[in-house]
Amino acid sequence: MPFVDLIIPDAGVFSFRYSIATPSSKSAESIAPHLPCIIFLHSCFVSQEVFELQFSDVFLRQFNLIAIDMRGYGETRGFIKEERYTPVESARDVEQIMDKLHLPPCHFFGLSNGCTVALELAISRPDLVLSLSLCSPLPPVEPKEIIAGRMEVCEYWRKMDESNNSGEQAEAISEELANEVFIGSSQLLYNNTKSNIAQTLSNFGLTTAKNIWAGSPEKLQNCHKSNIEWVLERRPDIDKLYGKIKAPVTIIHCSEDIAYPIHHAEELDCALRKANVAKVSLHTTQGSHFGNVTNSQQVNKIVYETIISHHPELSLIASYSSKEADHNLPTPWTDLLIERYGYEPFDDDLN
Repeated sequence: MPFVDLIIPDAGVFSFRYSIATPSSKSAESIAPHLPCIIFLHSCFVSQEVFELQFSDVFLRQFNLIAIDMRGYGETRGFIKEERYTPVESARDVEQIMDKLHLPPCHFFGLSNGCTVALELAISRPDLVLSLSLCSPLPPVEPKEIIAGRMEVCEYWRKMDESNNSGEQAEAISEELANEVFIGSSQLLYNNTKSNIAQTLSNFGLTTAKNIWAGSPEKLQNCHKSNIEWVLERRPDIDKLYGKIKAPVTIIHCSEDIAYPIHHAEELDCALRKANVAKVSLHTTQGSHFGNVTNSQQVNKIVYETIISHHPELSLIASYSSKEADHNLPTPWTDLLIERYGYEPFDDDLN
């Protein structure tokens, strides 16, 4: 996987892992310059692999698809120290990565936390954003019960780290704690969906989290900074800045989202309209918080139709067909998910 280096003030160098898929390559070194680009911004608890079903979609793969592991996630290298780290800084990271990769203005797909980053970028650099597709966006202020759940997950990692240094029975304790995290995150993100892809991504996410968030004080700091501080420090009054957004916004609410009911999406829709954002639409579809996994075809259809509406000059397939979308393409992560985590790309129960 390729990396791009950024020098972060007060933190040093971060090497951000990114992936590019094009119509002709599952893992390309550069974009196809004549095609639109979609940048995918992941949520907390996961990395870019969560977009497997978007990158494998035959309709979306008519474009350049780009995904990035943000600070504290996936294979991105570097430790978050005492520097301020909020969605504002995440948006600045994306802006600099776009510059380093010589990307043109892009469409953005945000998932949960990624929606906040996309909104911040559209506010600070509206010239870089062609459209926003926001799946399961967070409210400006996190509900108290969700904060408690996030803190509980980080506490599990701290206890897991302690158990790994406690000698006898350490492995059994560590596995018990890991199982608690697995159950809790699966319920929040996938509503305990038993589909092969949800199980695969849950297993992958747990394995990755063990490697990057436990084992040293620096790793525990990454966990706290990226999962707790980042969430608590986002701007509660961001709606006052929505008037700076120039791109159309598509909001996708997933009806079985147990953490964030539809009123959060409706409030975002209302705030954007009140700010006179040119074009705002709210879609409701079935699915858990990570509806891009549990109901990928419906989410992909909405995203595809959003993108093609901006590019009438391109000779693209005008209508999204679920039958055609069943033909999955390989992605930058497919082989890894198959070989190590039991992924079955052609499982009939993907959604």
